Amino acid sequence: MPVIKLKQALHHQSSEMQFTILLKDKGGLKDIPAFCQQQSLLCELVSETPVIEFLIQRQ
Repeated sequence: MPVIKLKQALHHQSSEMQFTILLKDKGGLKDIPAFCQQQSLLCELVSETPVIEFLIQRQ
């Protein structure tokens, strides 16, 4: 579900932007970076505990 939400947010935004994604599901540790790589987005893992936090940016 987080990848779908990110895809929707990207669709509604243009030009440069930045997203912070907060997750509880550890599956996102693989899914989010893989999606970002496919979409040529910068993806930084900020925190893994207690909540998984990613910073996503368009290049």
